[in-house]
Amino acid sequence: MQTLSIGELAERSGIASQAIRFYEKEKLMPSPQRTEANYRRYPLDAVARLQFIVHAKQWGFTLDEIRELLILQDANGDRAQAKRIAGEKLHKIREQIRHLSRIEAVLSKTLDECAGEGPMQEGCPIVEAIAEKDE
Repeated sequence: MQTLSIGELAERSGIASQAIRFYEKEKLMPSPQRTEANYRRYPLDAVARLQFIVHAKQWGFTLDEIRELLILQDANGDRAQAKRIAGEKLHKIREQIRHLSRIEAVLSKTLDECAGEGPMQEGCPIVEAIAEKDE
């Protein structure tokens, strides 16, 4: 069976060897085989697993959520659990979008209200909007 050193895995996956070690420590990557000299040796499918981890992070999944999805995948788990995890993530993303949309509206309004001239002590709608408590 062909295996990869950590450097080869890093090169093929585009992920730094330090990050690979971190993912091992976080139990996202299985512990690799070791040589007699204690060097790590990874199976070829480790590239796809690392790419999954990176893509999941880009989609906003936390390390715990990614770990849970990988456990399901490794154990040929129930799709309903994966759907639940993705559904919860979608709910959180939609909440973040609503929150960011409110921030965008307030920033847009305050930018229009701000003359952009004069001293701050006369009041600044941008600073005042940031200081206001959300209700």
